[in-house]
Amino acid sequence: MEFETLATQINEDAESQPLLPKKQVTPLPKAQLAIVLFARLAEPIAYTQIFPYINAMVEELHIAPPKQVGFYSGLIDSLFALTQLCTIVHWGGLSDRIGRRPVVLIGLSGVSVATLCFGLSNTLWQLLLSRALIGALCGNVAVIQCVISDITDETNRNKAFPLPALIWYIGAMIGPLIGGLLSHPAERYPNVFGNIPLLKKRSLPRITRAKRLKSPSATEVSSNASGVLIDDSEDPQKQAAKQEGGKKLGLLSDPRVRRVVVAGFFMEFLMIGFDAVFVLWSYTPLSLGGLQRKPAEIGLFLSVVGTFGIASTTLIFPYLHDRFKSVPLFTACVAGFGLVYAMVPFVGFIVKKVLPPVSPQQPAPPLKGLWGLVLIILVFARAGAMSYSYVHWFAAYFRGR
Repeated sequence: MEFETLATQINEDAESQPLLPKKQVTPLPKAQLAIVLFARLAEPIAYTQIFPYINAMVEELHIAPPKQVGFYSGLIDSLFALTQLCTIVHWGGLSDRIGRRPVVLIGLSGVSVATLCFGLSNTLWQLLLSRALIGALCGNVAVIQCVISDITDETNRNKAFPLPALIWYIGAMIGPLIGGLLSHPAERYPNVFGNIPLLKKRSLPRITRAKRLKSPSATEVSSNASGVLIDDSEDPQKQAAKQEGGKKLGLLSDPRVRRVVVAGFFMEFLMIGFDAVFVLWSYTPLSLGGLQRKPAEIGLFLSVVGTFGIASTTLIFPYLHDRFKSVPLFTACVAGFGLVYAMVPFVGFIVKKVLPPVSPQQPAPPLKGLWGLVLIILVFARAGAMSYSYVHWFAAYFRGR
């Protein structure tokens, strides 16, 4: 009896133990990760900081009449993504040859200089050239993602990969706030900028913002000196990455990767397209169906709504991801943009009926309670943008397999 009892106890203990021992989760390298994510802020700030004032800038520089402002501002804005698309693979290949840190430093320093050139531009071709240069130098965002992969492993990578999406929302909140509040600085802050002749002649929120963008480069330089970032020449994972540098496009042969890329493309198309349309709609005069808001109002409102984007990434997305299937939720988030786009003309119709008509030269009446309808549109848009986090999660999942 004692033998049978002992054998039964041994069998129960054996069945309660897993067949394969679980791998111990590696702690995230917080210092390295913080520096990399801080450098990641450059792209969303550089991209979104022009939203509040780009339409006013096009009109004030007499590039286009009011009815054509949207075309030229959209042309300037789209060059960022176009040049980033053309250079992102090449930045990755260059980082495999010379290392991640030099490429990141080149990108951050170049973005600072190109942004300063954008602020000093007086003609359309100068705006186009400087904006294209900013996008081309922001193509190293893929390099930053590679750095995150290099400093993590399969046990903690799923925790680190969604963080760039959170950083994007933080940068998208900071960028419009800087661009809006520092538009027409000599007029808004005469005690601070009123004695600067250059700022009296033009709207230049970009100069101060360009100096802020330079801070990640200085941080990277100091971190390099202290040895916080990894040494490319000694990291075996870096050596393996160099050997696979020519196989990036070969990833598209995997049908799962192709599906993620296509889904990410449509998600970005809907999300970025809405941001551009909303900014143009907010600036367009009431007589043309817009809201006729000032750049400071647009920037402040976009920044406030950006806090919901941060909450959706850090709180709502993990909650939904743990309780529902990923693919149906991703589909629902993307499909929600259909409702968002349908609400814009509906709210515009209500605004046009409620507010008294004014000319573009006259100050627009306050929206008051109508801001609530605009807020609903933006909240739905930020909820749909949670699909951005799903793309990162899918990428981390396939990379870990």
